[in-house]
Amino acid sequence: MKKVLLAVALLSMSLVSLGEERDIREKKLTYQIGDKVDNFEIKSLDGKKVQLNEFIGKKVLINFTTTWCPDCQREKAIMEPDYQERFKDNPNVEFMVIHGPFKSDNFEIVQKYVKDNKFTFPSYYDSDKAVMRQFNVVNIPTNFLIDENGIVEDINIEDGYQDMKFFKKNSGGF
Repeated sequence: MKKVLLAVALLSMSLVSLGEERDIREKKLTYQIGDKVDNFEIKSLDGKKVQLNEFIGKKVLINFTTTWCPDCQREKAIMEPDYQERFKDNPNVEFMVIHGPFKSDNFEIVQKYVKDNKFTFPSYYDSDKAVMRQFNVVNIPTNFLIDENGIVEDINIEDGYQDMKFFKKNSGGF
């Protein structure tokens, strides 16, 4: 009987491990997959105020990032051509790349970084870290994919947005 129970327990554990493993750090975030994201307002680098609710009806990639983080830099090197080729002219997808006053970053440094690297994806500056605190972001880069109804569809911490299901699935375009 003990052998049968042990076998059932081992089988159960192996079946659980076959499921999708999530990054344990996600549990510390305010929003989890399936949660509705509260509206927020943020300013773009060119000074335009934008609210998340303006993008209802579109998928929104929210990318929290910095200028000095090596993982963030690698991600942006992939993101720019990807954005240009697949998402810039797609009316169903919006990018929100959010910088903030992290370590040495300030508005001028972020603006120069975006300009010097010729990034064309929409970039924003979270001057008081209000949006970062709203999401409880600690690690960077952190990515949230928000669906057309404002619900978190996917989350990625530090591996890069390109590892999210939606972006893998749509790697051949729309």
